[in-house]
Amino acid sequence: MGTILFHIFESTLCLTILYFLFRLFFRKDTLFRTNRLLLLIGTVACILLPLMQIDVSQYTPLQLPVTAVRNLLTEKEAGVVDKGEEVSKEYPFEGTGAFFVDEEENSIKESRGSVMSAIPVTLLLGGCYLLGAFVVFSFLLLSTIRMYRLIHRFPAHEYGEYRLVICPEKIVSFSWGKTIVLSQEDYERNPEEILLHEQMHLQHRHTLDLLWMECLVILHWFNPAAWLLMRELREVHEYEADNSVINHGIDATQYQLLLVKKSVGTRLYSMACGFNHSKLKNCITMMLKRRTNNWARLKLLLFVPAAAGTLYAFAWPEVKKTVEQVMAPVEVKQDSIPQSELVQLEAFFKRKAEDAAGEKKVYQTDKKSGTIHSFFVNMNNKMMLNQKLIKEYDVATLSTRLTDLLRAEYQKYAKGDLNYSTYLLVRYDRGSSSDAITSYLRTIKDSYLQVRGEISGQLGGVSEARLDSVFPILVHFGESKVYSSKYKTTTDISLPIQISLFSGGSAGPVLKNPSLREVEQRLKEYKATTGADHLAVSLKLDKDVAMGVVEDVKEVIRNTLYGK
Repeated sequence: MGTILFHIFESTLCLTILYFLFRLFFRKDTLFRTNRLLLLIGTVACILLPLMQIDVSQYTPLQLPVTAVRNLLTEKEAGVVDKGEEVSKEYPFEGTGAFFVDEEENSIKESRGSVMSAIPVTLLLGGCYLLGAFVVFSFLLLSTIRMYRLIHRFPAHEYGEYRLVICPEKIVSFSWGKTIVLSQEDYERNPEEILLHEQMHLQHRHTLDLLWMECLVILHWFNPAAWLLMRELREVHEYEADNSVINHGIDATQYQLLLVKKSVGTRLYSMACGFNHSKLKNCITMMLKRRTNNWARLKLLLFVPAAAGTLYAFAWPEVKKTVEQVMAPVEVKQDSIPQSELVQLEAFFKRKAEDAAGEKKVYQTDKKSGTIHSFFVNMNNKMMLNQKLIKEYDVATLSTRLTDLLRAEYQKYAKGDLNYSTYLLVRYDRGSSSDAITSYLRTIKDSYLQVRGEISGQLGGVSEARLDSVFPILVHFGESKVYSSKYKTTTDISLPIQISLFSGGSAGPVLKNPSLREVEQRLKEYKATTGADHLAVSLKLDKDVAMGVVEDVKEVIRNTLYGK
């Protein structure tokens, strides 16, 4: 749902840009067919454009707002359950004497033993979006049913290739599909002009245009730009039909007088093309206006930089997406091997630390050579950044605090003209959820990239290597902690994990829900069968796997394949 909502957000921005460009540069032109195609093709492009994904080498401030919304909507939210187990107040962190003090102790005691769930933001937004779309669809369906009943209530007559329905009731004449509906009054007094007008609507297939626009407003019911674009298209339809009527030899003055007489009325069927002109002045003005020069079509080139800028704003700032094996210093790297997001994030931080180290390959996390900040996650998925508590799954607070911290650290080193040397030491409890850790690491990565984007903008745009020099991503992982025997993995139970083996670029066996003993046995067999010195391994985690399980599986892989 989060991905769908983010696509809707991106297409909303595109539709808004389209409306303002059309309003400013095209609305007053008499190139009706061009304007009609512009609105139709433009709205289709607004839906498809966000599906085109490009990568950029620089992380600039232009991507920051879009990235922030992407993180919010695509963030994996999960229900958090307090299982009523006794939780220690002390969580020693790397021998520093720091304590994980729960500032919400009283509320935890009151809720202990009860099930508490956090409703994801994307679920709330998705529910509201679907409800609104259903309401708009219902009104559209009701209007269509009323129109269908009216058309079939009275006998139809052949009118060339179309059907003509004469309605004895006083209604506004309209057309739909291949059917023209006229009131008895219009048919008796002004049949030629009105019939020709409606015939032009059908001849230009305006019904198909309206069908598409109605689908658009169902998808974007909350977006004023979608409704305004549909209104603009309706006006273009009327201008095009009026222009065709005049070109067929109808006296322009008499036709304008007819418009004045028929300008009062209410449109009953939202999907139909009607003769009623709600904006009479605009219609008459368009008839009297001097024809727009064909060179005005060159204004369409304005959409080229607009589309390019939009694609650039939607671009992913991280180009280098190579996934390295993190279980051991594997010689063979296979970019095509799929990994779980957790493994990818750990590999990303490892690679960025190596990129920053250069030939040294290893940074010493020593207080004498830099500043160390600590990030710890306990078995209930609560976080602590520098001994300050952050409640479980509160990635917004984590992002704000970490981003502010990184900015301050960079400014401190920049003012002193020193090399940036600030480390973030990450540790988590073996009982913490892999989904939670994945969410937190993703937030940490985005915070680093956001600050790097700001720095790149301040420096006038610099390369990735330059950013690694002035503001390296120095995240290190400490040994995980265990405070309960519950999170010690036994060797015989099936684990919620899938392991895929690769050798020489070829896919090998897939182990689904294996035990640690089975993992060890199958790896030994596969290594002996292939005779390869280095094998590649892909991990896929089920939802909410305990981090202790992940660590134990990786340890078995290291020991079995690499003897470490």
